[in-house]
Amino acid sequence: MWQMVKQSKVTQIYDDYVAHLNAKKSQRYDGKEEWFHSSSAGLCARKHYYSSVEKIKQAPKDVGTMRLFRLGDVIHSDIQDAVQWYASNNGSRIFIEKELYLDDLNVRGFIDLVMVDDGVLYDIKSCNYWKWRTVFGKTHYDPNSVKNYMMQTATYAHWYNIHFQADYPKLESMALLFYNKNDSKMQELKIPMSMIDEAVDYWQRVNESVKVGAPPIELGFAPVQKWECNDKYCSYFEVCGGGLLGN
Repeated sequence: MWQMVKQSKVTQIYDDYVAHLNAKKSQRYDGKEEWFHSSSAGLCARKHYYSSVEKIKQAPKDVGTMRLFRLGDVIHSDIQDAVQWYASNNGSRIFIEKELYLDDLNVRGFIDLVMVDDGVLYDIKSCNYWKWRTVFGKTHYDPNSVKNYMMQTATYAHWYNIHFQADYPKLESMALLFYNKNDSKMQELKIPMSMIDEAVDYWQRVNESVKVGAPPIELGFAPVQKWECNDKYCSYFEVCGGGLLGN
């Protein structure tokens, strides 16, 4: 008869390893907590306040969440490695994990990928089947489900246009590159270049709002979308007093 082991030694080793990698990755933000994170573009303004003004640390992720994040990191790195391989064989110019600082907007982040000679900037996103349907499906399509991803990518494009416009080809387009973790499908979603202005306006509003404390709870900005405001998706839900649900 088969015997199932609930927690094997190897499983524990892997979880410890993933926790180690997660801690190592978070060190990129040590001593720079006052900067807003570009990956949180288009999300609740109160989140930026608690993270970058109050400098409240997020609660540690549980084991299951860390494993999922690790899977996303592996896919992410594999795609970047493939592009690096292509560029090395073809003499193409690329940027991978390019660190950025937008001093006027107090934003810091890392660009996933720029195909310089093609003039295309990408942000890579791995997702499950449910998220895939909201982006590419016919029956569950929801354009707002990835609005924050678009704002994030547009933030990168704004920085690129400022710092590389003179020495490199003009940035012609930007896109989200999705990888479906359920069936390994890959598909691009083009982002309108007009989103750059929207992202800049968003960050300017965030900067103004946090000057006087936590921004007032207001659906559309704090939070931007209703789904953000719960203890599953927000590490600051408790200190925020329950956000929309507590007011």
